[in-house]
Amino acid sequence: MDVDVRNPDKRRKFAAWLSIGVFGGLATGLVTITLPFIIPAFRKIVLPYVPATVEQIENVLKAVNYRRPFEQQQQQQNSPVIACAQQGFRSYGVELNPWLVIYSKYCAYRQNVHKLATFQRKNLFKVNLADYDKIIIFGVPSMMPLIEQKIRDDCDLRQRSTTLIACRFPLPNWHPYMTFGTGIDQVWLYKYYPSHYSSHMVHNKNMMMKK
Repeated sequence: MDVDVRNPDKRRKFAAWLSIGVFGGLATGLVTITLPFIIPAFRKIVLPYVPATVEQIENVLKAVNYRRPFEQQQQQQNSPVIACAQQGFRSYGVELNPWLVIYSKYCAYRQNVHKLATFQRKNLFKVNLADYDKIIIFGVPSMMPLIEQKIRDDCDLRQRSTTLIACRFPLPNWHPYMTFGTGIDQVWLYKYYPSHYSSHMVHNKNMMMKK
């Protein structure tokens, strides 16, 4: 665009249009970045983004490795997926916010665990939880009863138990197998046994008693 610098009116018009373009571009960029963080407030279940604390991640690792001590990493993580990958677990994270997915992938690559840590933009309630042995949930009170039902629906046909680790809030109707930490950093460990699995175990026990 050519502007006659000798004409003050044209210079002012050009500056005005340039300002509109710059500020319009900035506003569009800000909306694009911030909108995924605002949208959760309008969903049926309000689940705001709250980073996990270092203590919370340590409690999660204790729950994941409750039968053996976990290896302490020099660099502390606020992502349970990356933290578990550093312990050698193949880990999968689901998140609706695309920017958090991109950032998590970057952090996994930076920590050199990108081959073990995978992140997807997905709704948790559309994931088949039966594919996973250990499930870590960061939820809100209104979400936890739905998690209970989701576990029952997805995992009741499994041939083995499912470990569920709840952070920040416990499941309202299940009794925890173990707990780690206190306050906002507390973590609850649950064991879910499919109904047919429990019946099979009782049947085997009776058979052994008959013998």
